Amino acid sequence: MNRTIIRPLSTLLMGSTYLLSEFVQAEWVSILVSLFALTTIVTYMPYLKRIPFILISALLGSAFLIFIFGDGLWDMFLGLNTNVSVLAIFIFVPLLSIPIKQGRYLEYLETVFNHYIKTTGQLYTYVKIALMGVGSVMNLGTVPIMYQLTDTASYQPYRMIRVRALGRGFAMAFMWSPYFISVALILSYFDVSWIQIFPIGLSMAIIGVFLGILFERKQSMPIEINSTTTDETISVKEAKRKLIELLVIILCLTAIIMTIEYMVDLSVLTIIPLIAIVISAGWGLVYERPRDLIKSYGQFTQERLPAMGNELSLFISAGAFGAAILSAGASEWIIDFINYFGISHILVLIPVLLIIVNVLSFIGVHPIITMTALAITLSASPIFADDHLLLSFGLLANWMVSVIGSPFSGLNLLLSGLANSNPVAVGPRSNLLFALTLWFVCYLTICVLYFVL
Repeated sequence: MNRTIIRPLSTLLMGSTYLLSEFVQAEWVSILVSLFALTTIVTYMPYLKRIPFILISALLGSAFLIFIFGDGLWDMFLGLNTNVSVLAIFIFVPLLSIPIKQGRYLEYLETVFNHYIKTTGQLYTYVKIALMGVGSVMNLGTVPIMYQLTDTASYQPYRMIRVRALGRGFAMAFMWSPYFISVALILSYFDVSWIQIFPIGLSMAIIGVFLGILFERKQSMPIEINSTTTDETISVKEAKRKLIELLVIILCLTAIIMTIEYMVDLSVLTIIPLIAIVISAGWGLVYERPRDLIKSYGQFTQERLPAMGNELSLFISAGAFGAAILSAGASEWIIDFINYFGISHILVLIPVLLIIVNVLSFIGVHPIITMTALAITLSASPIFADDHLLLSFGLLANWMVSVIGSPFSGLNLLLSGLANSNPVAVGPRSNLLFALTLWFVCYLTICVLYFVL
């Protein structure tokens, strides 16, 4: 079979069999999920970049050694599906980008930008809010698109302002969007629902927007607008109407997910991929004939899915490693660590985890590895059994800091490549103070909720 087919095919089969496993409770379905996860990681390995290849090989090698001296390789095979529930969102939600692109919503967004942005402060605010809005559905794929949209003659001199806005906007959605892998991971392990996390995360994201505006206020200056960048074929009135239409669609989509989660006994991790598949098809048919839409799906499988190789392989291997260390007694190790230092209170634990997650992220350990291990262990610990909601949001806030603060995060590596800068300038130098300030606000909110709830 052609290698350009087997990679996306194995990815789609992995996600599809996971969805099937939610409706068909049979051992053979779980085995198929693991089989397709194994096929996915094997077929992507030859195409990985050097650093991800080394990291993923180390994770799989470590898992292999732990299992071979412990529970055996069959358990390692089954452990490959540990994070597949999270990956189903990662695989299928980007299908929504097809109708968003075909509907020219990003072109309308560009028209609004060119009309309303007159200062660098406005540039920062509009880009950040737009990224948090559209990016909450399209995820990381929105970042390069938004960077290119604002890479006009008028906005090019303000490269780092755009980079900060994009990074912070992404991180704001990271704390509440049900389409993000961060929220999906938390929901898959802790006894919380997305409806519980959503109001807290969105409130902190809104605070983060205003906090960012305060951070950028002193540096705001007028922008000399180059009139040639404005698309005269789209009126501002039409552009505003289409963006309102997009906002309504996103809100309706989110409301549908919330309603279904409330009415049926299904995890949001299952509901979101299914809704994404159905809505992308129905919405896509508004703009394309069935034959053209099928071509768009084909293009998606040949371009978008193969580009996910690093992330897919990392999440699968991190899940296997998490299962390995859990089988080796990591749960007891972490609990022993907590007991040794006398950490028995949730308000003490969260700042300690902030240090652990971010110190490891700054030396190149991907947060998904740390978060998977912590989520598996802490969700099963009786010590914090009554604090799952606060602990869940505390982990999201800690993860948010590493996303925009660590020079090794996928977001900052992507932004540094787009801006032709270095990850240190894009990450910690630009965003660490902002991230820690917002984390402190999140922590105060957690303290208030602890005493109120």
